Amino acid sequence: MRLSKVLGFRRIRTRNRIFTLGIIITGMLSIAFAVITFYGQEAGNFVISVDSLAQNRGITLSTEPNFRAPSPRLMTDPISEARDMTYSWLKIEEVEETYGNYVDIDYEYVAYTFYLMNQGTESIDISYHIRITDIYNGLDSGIRVLVIEDGVQTMYQKPDELDEFGNLPTYPENMPAATDFLSDSIVMRKLFTNFKPDEVKKFSVIVWLEGYDPDTVDDILGGMIKMQMNFSINNIQGN
Repeated sequence: MRLSKVLGFRRIRTRNRIFTLGIIITGMLSIAFAVITFYGQEAGNFVISVDSLAQNRGITLSTEPNFRAPSPRLMTDPISEARDMTYSWLKIEEVEETYGNYVDIDYEYVAYTFYLMNQGTESIDISYHIRITDIYNGLDSGIRVLVIEDGVQTMYQKPDELDEFGNLPTYPENMPAATDFLSDSIVMRKLFTNFKPDEVKKFSVIVWLEGYDPDTVDDILGGMIKMQMNFSINNIQGN
């Protein structure tokens, strides 16, 4: 059954709403800390990489919390097609319990869990932000970005616009209130301090096309988006 029929959302009209998400999650430690690339249909894998400078500072990534096999490079399979859905359909617990890429047998959306560890000898302050680097067909208007940091969820969206009657859209009560994107290109920015040696942080990132958003219309059919999630130390941030 189509989402538009389930939700009774009249502005969603297309039977097979397909879009391509392209996400680059890039961590920057002075230069480039990690790169996760998800380009979608016919465009390669979802890649995480750590450069030599990051490794020298003792920061490393893993899809497993015990870091038995830390690696400067991780990857997953791309998503070829995705359709509009809604927050309540996300299998968040399963996403968080999965190492690396989570594949939902019912719906297609970006869902990836990874761990960040300080294997160095000094405490470090780390900031990170998510940046939109490429957009096609205005897909950013309808997507939601859910960042789960050590179990704490924050959902982000492009600011809603008033309708012809001056009203904002309404969403289901079980959907978390979203934080607006900081700008047209910056989704979010956050800092965590005193990242101690041997400390581990867990991240899950989920991206989907929200069917309750009135901007999820036929005009964005076939849209594409690319993002970067950048980590930095010593107040050095990606542009």
